[in-house]
Amino acid sequence: MKRLLLLAALLAVVVALANAYANQQNVKVMVGPGFFTAKDYLDMTDNEKRAHATGAINGMLVSPLFGAPEDNVNWLKACTAKLSDEDIAGILTRYIREQESQLNYNLNIVTFNAVRNACPKTK
Repeated sequence: MKRLLLLAALLAVVVALANAYANQQNVKVMVGPGFFTAKDYLDMTDNEKRAHATGAINGMLVSPLFGAPEDNVNWLKACTAKLSDEDIAGILTRYIREQESQLNYNLNIVTFNAVRNACPKTK
């Protein structure tokens, strides 16, 4: 009887771990559309582009306040630590011009992708 209980307990633990692993693999991230598209960005003045760049990076850096693991933001901190708003705006402008198929995409996502693309060694 003890062996049967032990086997049942072991089986329950294995099933629980398998379910936890399966749930981890099915996590989906829902990102809101933001306010602008990549095309809107190209139509902005230089000051507006720099303001967007600053705001976007600041927003990403405070993501741990909303529950994002701080480890997920370390690459961004390392990448942007010595970049100016002008540098980041330049990265984004170049990325959009090179990825013209993304002109109608949400600017918040395009901004993230541009910065992520510019920081391959810190991924």
